[in-house]
Amino acid sequence: MKYRHFPAAVLAAGLLFCTLFSGQTAYAEDKKDELTQKQAETRQEYEAAQSTLRDLQSVQTQTESEVAALSGQAAELTGQIAAVTQAVQDAQTALDERQAAADTARAALDAKQAEYDARLAACKEQLRAMQRLDGGGGIWLLSQAKSLYQLLTFDTVLRQMNAKNSAVLAELDAEAAALEQARAKADTAVQQAAEAKAALESQQAALSATQSELEAALLAANSALTQQQAAAQAQAAVTDAAKKAYEDATAALDAYVREQSRRYTTADLHLTSLAFRCPLDSYGRITTQFAEPDPWGIPHRGTDFAAPGGTPIYAVADGVVSAARTMNSYGNCVQVSHGTADDGHRYDSLYAHMSSITVAEGTAVQKGDLLGYVGNTGNVYGAGGGYHLHLELRVDGARVNPLGYVPSR
Repeated sequence: MKYRHFPAAVLAAGLLFCTLFSGQTAYAEDKKDELTQKQAETRQEYEAAQSTLRDLQSVQTQTESEVAALSGQAAELTGQIAAVTQAVQDAQTALDERQAAADTARAALDAKQAEYDARLAACKEQLRAMQRLDGGGGIWLLSQAKSLYQLLTFDTVLRQMNAKNSAVLAELDAEAAALEQARAKADTAVQQAAEAKAALESQQAALSATQSELEAALLAANSALTQQQAAAQAQAAVTDAAKKAYEDATAALDAYVREQSRRYTTADLHLTSLAFRCPLDSYGRITTQFAEPDPWGIPHRGTDFAAPGGTPIYAVADGVVSAARTMNSYGNCVQVSHGTADDGHRYDSLYAHMSSITVAEGTAVQKGDLLGYVGNTGNVYGAGGGYHLHLELRVDGARVNPLGYVPSR
């Protein structure tokens, strides 16, 4: 057997190339591990900040509800106080009117009593005069009559005077009794009005006390709400910063994946057909569409196919495995670089959250070759343990909707 002898310079160059290539590969692996770790750390920080923000927002929402309830109660109470205040004013007006009526009734009664007393004094004076006249004997007065007519006239006049006086006094008594009844009724009305006003004033005082308590509670709630809003704003800034850090770390990891694609997408790697296949022979349903917001509001980077754990995952087209390992949020992940198609665009597919990987980086695969199995590694959400395939498709390094190229069945 003949052995071909290579010049020493050629051997040295080859050895140097192998050393450089090996060093470059090791550097790339170290860089990927560093980026993956950075993304994991920033993701945890972002999730913790987001959770804290949600808790603060929940407390703030509860306080806002309390403030709204207290404000409603305060407004209702203000209306009640206004109504009672008006009622107190009306009661005072009624009390004043009834007091005036009672004073009028009392004055009328006093006037009637004075009239009665004057009339009674006049009657008594007449009686005294008659008694003095009777000093010579009543018969003496009648004996002075010169005729029977005078005698009868004197007697009639005396009787009429007595009858008139008796009638006037009786009438004055009746009027005084009526006035006394009116005065008593007016006094009763005054008492009732005073009691009604006192009751309203007591109600007004109680409402005012309640209003003071509500105002104090509302002031405390508003103060707490202001503090909570400030804390939520501060936490939102922390969350935004954590989100930015996570997105930056993700972008760095994506840059690594794209670099891996460029590394394996050589000039002779050609995609002969865009007739992709579905990565799963069977699955339950599509749970998350491309660009649909995730629990943190970040647009979803691929399409999720819910399937039982262990379901086989197949390459959607021919290509070469440009990445095959654990990548933080992706879990066990495989990227296949398919090369440049006839349309001049470069295609890559990525399969994430596998339970296990069956290919190695640098392995050439054909459409339909087994890449691994459905799992729930990395960051997964939802019921049933979160088993699903996360499929991404990149065209010229940019993510696109996989269902625009890959059939769903």
